[in-house]
Amino acid sequence: MIQIALMGKIPVVVEEGIRKSIPQKLYLIHTRNESDHQFENEAKKLKVKIEKLHKISTILVKVDAFDLDQIMHTILNIISKEKKNSEFIQGYDFAINLTGGTRPMVVAAATAAYLAGTKVYYVLDSKKTRDADLVKELPIPPRPEDSNLGNTTKTMALVLNTINALGKSTNGILLDRLNQDKKLKKRMTAQKLGYHLTKLEKFGMITVNRGWDTRKIDERTGKTKIDNKLNTITITTQGKYYAEFPDLVGSLK
Repeated sequence: MIQIALMGKIPVVVEEGIRKSIPQKLYLIHTRNESDHQFENEAKKLKVKIEKLHKISTILVKVDAFDLDQIMHTILNIISKEKKNSEFIQGYDFAINLTGGTRPMVVAAATAAYLAGTKVYYVLDSKKTRDADLVKELPIPPRPEDSNLGNTTKTMALVLNTINALGKSTNGILLDRLNQDKKLKKRMTAQKLGYHLTKLEKFGMITVNRGWDTRKIDERTGKTKIDNKLNTITITTQGKYYAEFPDLVGSLK
């Protein structure tokens, strides 16, 4: 089992977390040193202590305490890389200890846990509970997946990845790029692309807005020409996670 723990001002919650289920590897998510607390220095000390006393390989990972997007990406990247290193590791082989860190760190870690399907631990305050077991596993609902989605879902994922790579696109630009991709088994038609775009927009993965910035200047107005016959397709923040971590966040239905 691999554990990912958030570290705040109370290092003991990390140690309690690894006693719940001793991991083979621990990722310690910490922040930089501040004037009121040396978070990074404390993390380094805790790493030495855990490796010496518990013989657990501990990896330090520094994040911005208030950057939700960065924290989520950091945790999902850890899980993704570990899963790629071993074909036998699944989401339930990871546990995230949410107890330490800032509120944005906790929110980001909880969201990452849901997306990746990991276990979640929370360490109770020993002074405020009589429960002998201080470490509680929180009930994270499983994400619904369908293993029988076949080529339709794979194609939709390819469309989303292509939109992400382009940044923004029109139907025509996207269609041309997709048909240059060797991973596409059958040639994409405008009708099929329209189907996938409708689904992706419904899921909140993309936005489709009327008008396309042609990057050409209108000599009469001096402004950029907008072609209102075309749509501008852009990926959403949620869509980026599906595009970047398709093996973690499950299937689109």
